Amino acid sequence: MDVEEGFRIVGACGRYQLLLFLSISLSSVVMAFQMVLMVFAGENTPLTIGKGGKRIPVGKYTIVDEWNLRGDREYIVSTIQAMFMFGVLLGNILIGQLSDKYGRKPIYFKALGLLLFVSFLATFSSDWRIFCALRFLAGFFQGGVVLVGFVLAQELVGSSVWPITGSFIQLLFSVGLMILALLASIFTNWRGLCVATSVPGIIFLLPYWAVPESPRWLYSQNMTAEAEEVLRHLARKNGISTPDISKIVLQKSKSDSHSSKKQYSVLSLFSTRSIAKRTLVMAYTWFVCSFSYYGLTLAAKDLAESIYVSVALSGLVEIPGNIACAVLLNRPWAGRRRTLIAFLAFVGVSCFSIMFLHDPSVKTVARTALALGGKGGISAAFCLIYIYASELFPTVVRNVGMGSSSMSARVGGILSPYVHMLQGDPSHASVNSGFTLFSAATPYLLYGALSVFAAGSIVLLPETLNQPLPDTIADIDSHKSETRYRKLKNGVEELPLMPAEDDTTDVKSQPWV
Repeated sequence: MDVEEGFRIVGACGRYQLLLFLSISLSSVVMAFQMVLMVFAGENTPLTIGKGGKRIPVGKYTIVDEWNLRGDREYIVSTIQAMFMFGVLLGNILIGQLSDKYGRKPIYFKALGLLLFVSFLATFSSDWRIFCALRFLAGFFQGGVVLVGFVLAQELVGSSVWPITGSFIQLLFSVGLMILALLASIFTNWRGLCVATSVPGIIFLLPYWAVPESPRWLYSQNMTAEAEEVLRHLARKNGISTPDISKIVLQKSKSDSHSSKKQYSVLSLFSTRSIAKRTLVMAYTWFVCSFSYYGLTLAAKDLAESIYVSVALSGLVEIPGNIACAVLLNRPWAGRRRTLIAFLAFVGVSCFSIMFLHDPSVKTVARTALALGGKGGISAAFCLIYIYASELFPTVVRNVGMGSSSMSARVGGILSPYVHMLQGDPSHASVNSGFTLFSAATPYLLYGALSVFAAGSIVLLPETLNQPLPDTIADIDSHKSETRYRKLKNGVEELPLMPAEDDTTDVKSQPWV
């Protein structure tokens, strides 16, 4: 048997696997803290006249007040956030490769520990340049933690529950945004907020001694005996009977005799036509998801008078989309591909509708509702893209592939704040100034067009629902050549099935399906 068949004995998500999954995935809350920290730490607070005629901040104390980052120095705040995102970009690709070479577990916990350390260290910054450097390092380690943590958490459970577990991880990020808003309202000094968003994360380092290495990674490295032991350990902790545990005997990995010694890099993602197509489509779609997500987030920043309420709403609106993602992914008539296409198309329709409704002189409920709908749709697409990509890329390059895709997403995140420069000045808009009206609607036209094009590109990719996960790059072409299709009576094409001798997985028998 292979690893996936082993999970049929262990259980797709037994009680012990659930504990391990939660111990890793809950760190997503801390990731949300770090990603959006600068919204509060870099807020340009209002000033009032204090004693002696000195201007002092009202109610809050941010880095803007600490280092006088106002006027012609405002760009520094944006630069600090850009450096954080640039760090995330590098961490995605470099730390992802390290985890493919040295294992998921050691790289994940080391990156998490270093992230918490540099985030806490930023509290004592005496200069904005030092703070900027530490935020860059925090971004670098965060890029690795988000990527490797997601892969490790998913690889400890059966693939039949990946839609639910993947959606849950994304939902935790949304919850993290709401918790951050609460923390920021309590810790109004930026140094206190840095402590509050870093120190509690130490709790997520404690499971190091309980979390095993990914059996999928071990199997892909031809460490068959070690992979067997991890599966048997999970089975024992899940309460599986000894006779059933003894049936967990893995066959030698299908990877060729040199695959465990072969070094995989970004270039491996273009080694064949099939893997290159998946790489390019995923890179573009991740870019669009990030670009539109952060762009719509910035566009919705004025939803409420309070910045705390605005950020909380930004997180709250994502939850319905994440739930819809979990509900649809395992439906045969929807699957991964059709669901992703639908979410991206919905974002396109919402953004195009905003373009036609948009009038800079009037703030309408319809515009706000469509903006929130677009934000929910792109959040759901972002949730799904993690799951879909992790199933499209073979195990030997899964972290490299997802790291490269996530790198594209970070580029989108860096560019998104500048899109609103295309709007022009709404205060000069009028009914007869068509050019200004069009300029104000340009960002939504861009988000809509990119999302619709991304939906079209997904058509080029295969459906992964109920399909065996590829371990090597060669498996992609072999799976393609071995699959067969048949038509249902209602004329709808069924998902690809493996030949009868390999098609032994009863997905419906797995929990949570």
